[in-house]
Amino acid sequence: MPYADNKGVKVYYETWGSGGVPIVFLHPWSTNGYIWYFQLFHFAQTNTCLTVDHRGHGRSDKPAGGYSIQEHASDVAAVMDAAKIDKAVVVGNSIGGMIAMQFCLARPERVLGLVIQSSGTALAEGLPKEVMDAMIRDRDATFNQLLEGTVSARTKRERPEILDLARASFMLESNWPRHVFDSAIKDPNGVFNWNIKHRLKDIKRPTLVLAGEEDQATPVAANKFLADNIPDAKLNVLKDIGHFYQLEQPAAFNATLDEFLKSIAR
Repeated sequence: MPYADNKGVKVYYETWGSGGVPIVFLHPWSTNGYIWYFQLFHFAQTNTCLTVDHRGHGRSDKPAGGYSIQEHASDVAAVMDAAKIDKAVVVGNSIGGMIAMQFCLARPERVLGLVIQSSGTALAEGLPKEVMDAMIRDRDATFNQLLEGTVSARTKRERPEILDLARASFMLESNWPRHVFDSAIKDPNGVFNWNIKHRLKDIKRPTLVLAGEEDQATPVAANKFLADNIPDAKLNVLKDIGHFYQLEQPAAFNATLDEFLKSIAR
């Protein structure tokens, strides 16, 4: 199985397809690279596609600490090196979007464009202190409640398996152990505390921000803030979508990404 080594941490990745504009897919917190399979079977027909299991997730190493967004971004560089991909369009969902933005700030020469889906920065500022405290005190109950707000009413009605999948990946200890959650939530540059509000203006690559109209995890306002502050970024607000556009309406997601790739190639 392919692994990249980043200062002793082994990061699992998969390469699908060849040719075209390379695409790097970065998954949400508590999931893994499998969440992109609807995209891989579509885009690997024409493009080189790379999925990453973030450190602490899936088949990657799960060290005791080191879960800052900066560390995650350095893993992306190591994976691209190992896969011999020089530049790519980077597509990130949730924490994956944060990692994509941080990677663009650190290594802009390796980014052709960004697709930031259901993401944000300084998320802790938008959460009441009691929610953060409850998450630390009783992760399973609080996170399960948060997951309820990650899919749209239509998805719950027509495709209930999407919420089941999100719950299962979160609950599977071998996929996302408790210590990874604890370390990330306490890290000053972890998923909730990472703050690049003052640096969004420095992201100077074509950027598309996708926001689910019914996403309660990273609401439209959090994504609009990104689009308003990243130069020339475009914002798409998506009806009947929550946090997981690529799963909730995969054909529509693929069409959206196809259009973005065409705009990059022009």
